[in-house]
Amino acid sequence: MSGLPSAIGFPAGLLGSEALRVTVLTGGLGWIALDKPADVPLEDHPWQEGAPTLLASLRTQLAANKPEMLRLNLAEPAVVVGPEPEISGIAILADRTTRLADWRETLGSGALKLTYEMIARIEDAPEEGGLCDLPLHMDDVRQRAGVSHKRGKQSETRFTPGEALGRWRLWIATCTFARRDQIQVHANECGIRIAGELRYGRTGRVTLAETVASGRLNKGGDKPLHRSVLLRLAVIEGIVGGEAFRIEAPRPDDFATAVRRLTPRVEHKKGQDEPGP
Repeated sequence: MSGLPSAIGFPAGLLGSEALRVTVLTGGLGWIALDKPADVPLEDHPWQEGAPTLLASLRTQLAANKPEMLRLNLAEPAVVVGPEPEISGIAILADRTTRLADWRETLGSGALKLTYEMIARIEDAPEEGGLCDLPLHMDDVRQRAGVSHKRGKQSETRFTPGEALGRWRLWIATCTFARRDQIQVHANECGIRIAGELRYGRTGRVTLAETVASGRLNKGGDKPLHRSVLLRLAVIEGIVGGEAFRIEAPRPDDFATAVRRLTPRVEHKKGQDEPGP
């Protein structure tokens, strides 16, 4: 939609100690899609214990008539769908007075497809993908989700394996509706240990030593290649109000760095014209 800003800014102290800019991926009449960074809560939730959220901060700046926020054309923004605080990726917001009902009806009817991308350990992981339909229960006391056949709600995630990257592998997870921490819990139950995931798996992070041919570095030279969990909401697609759409978020820097450093380099014979990746 023309007129939308390419990004929106949050000054230091509003969403954290440092200033933050969030990319606007796309939008339409009464809705926008943002590329939410990892470790930023999208909206209020009991498990977050009052941490500042992107939605509340956006509303604060709207109320202050900040010009780039007014260009979003959202009088009363509300969340349609988006990733948990620890996860990066697409967050869709819609105007409560105009488009929110349409978007939430589409989400509730299963007409959206959410695609997540992750990097996980090869050890103990299945060789083939499949459907995980374990019901999930939210434990507000322990602040975590878990499988419960008595109290859990229906949840389905389909996992598809991708390229092997040494001791790691790219995975795709798809669903039509994601409950809180659904991807992490279902992945862990299936033996898919996501890099940097701390609440359910505690897999550890991809480190520099895993990206060098010898696997060895000088003493003290090894370090993690990422701070956040390597899981992101990469694509949302579907039909809303009779109009088909597809939104894709780019890989964040730490995710892209891990993939690039882990991807095996192809050796070419002398004299070949094709360069290595």
